[in-house]
Amino acid sequence: MVFVAGCGAEDRDDVLKGFQLELPPCPTENLTFSGQTSAPGIDLAMSFTASTSCVEQYLKDHHVDLSRPLYWPASGWDSVGGRKIPPTEPPFGPEHMKQFKLNLDASKKYKKYIGFRTPKDAEFRVLLDPEGSKTSLYMESRLPGRVGKSD
Repeated sequence: MVFVAGCGAEDRDDVLKGFQLELPPCPTENLTFSGQTSAPGIDLAMSFTASTSCVEQYLKDHHVDLSRPLYWPASGWDSVGGRKIPPTEPPFGPEHMKQFKLNLDASKKYKKYIGFRTPKDAEFRVLLDPEGSKTSLYMESRLPGRVGKSD
């Protein structure tokens, strides 16, 4: 297993605990991770490759409806808050695209999901890249929920 840590002072186990997120129970490869649980930058980005069945179960365990994917690239231009968004705009922020070393092929369709939630109501956006019997999962926090706050 390869582990790449982020630049923050918090270690992986503390960040995962803060988000109430566990790694999948199956063997993973190419694990990358960065995150922190304290303001101003409550954040978690993680990727790994595992068997497709494990990745799908991991998503189901976190309330993702696999029958309702979004896709990258999108089917057309979109607009959010008056800002035009091209169909090939990267699915994650620049720092996480670099961390994930993602070079997406715009001629291919990648499944995307929102709504991946942890028990602390942190929500993630997820992109899947199937590779034979394995799938690479890339995830970036979207809403921090109650992370870093006392319960």
